[in-house]
Amino acid sequence: MRSNRAKASLVSITIVAMALSGCVTTQQDRIGANDGTDACYQYRVALDSTGDYYAEDMLKGAAIGAGVGALTGVLASGNLKGALIGAAAGAALGTLGGYWNSKAQQGRDQAILGVMNDLDTENQNLNRTQVALDQLVNCRRAEIARVKADYKAQRIGKPEAEQRMTLIRAQLDKDYAIASSINQNIVKRRDEYLIAADNIEPGAAERIRTKTAVKEQTKKKKAKQAVTTTASGTPASQVVQRTNTAFETSERINATTGSIQQIAQKEATLDAV
Repeated sequence: MRSNRAKASLVSITIVAMALSGCVTTQQDRIGANDGTDACYQYRVALDSTGDYYAEDMLKGAAIGAGVGALTGVLASGNLKGALIGAAAGAALGTLGGYWNSKAQQGRDQAILGVMNDLDTENQNLNRTQVALDQLVNCRRAEIARVKADYKAQRIGKPEAEQRMTLIRAQLDKDYAIASSINQNIVKRRDEYLIAADNIEPGAAERIRTKTAVKEQTKKKKAKQAVTTTASGTPASQVVQRTNTAFETSERINATTGSIQQIAQKEATLDAV
């Protein structure tokens, strides 16, 4: 038994270390060096910087879950194979529903207040990401329009115009990779909040997903702003409102991310000039 425990400790530590180290990247790895050819580089940096927030907690949860799973696997089977199987299961538990399970240990009332506070921070960061993403997309479109204008006015020839468009498309591909990575982490976190909302108010997740969580939000923009910013209602209803806001913002981020590919394919071309 002592041998199994020793194996468990060693395997758990190794797996957690591997999980964390394997996910560490620098900003330059993700966005590339600034060689002076990208007029929108500052907006790419701004977008990438918002992504750190969404990645950190999810990675910790997965690593901790893997470690716990490995411990269980070794104790149950007494071998490395059991540890690896347990680690895989533990990692899944660490990322799906782990947020609410952790909060619930504080007691229901404190858990609800904790989720509310976390959602306030989440929504602030989602807004930052949406702004940064919009600025990057608008900058790329401005660059495309500039090339087309220069070509149409015959300030540049077709070979130079094509070369500049090729560079913009490559930059858009990189933009998409960065935005898509951030978006994936946003969706993971969003799912955690949906699970929390569902535990606080059963059926809330389905209503949010089908756009019926807060009916007042569909009437007009002023009503939407009032509903999402008001402090009225029970703590449980406020959690649902904040989760709904996070869901809607994440949907806009997802749509904008997808539009980057469309811009590269349909707008960054001389065909329509």
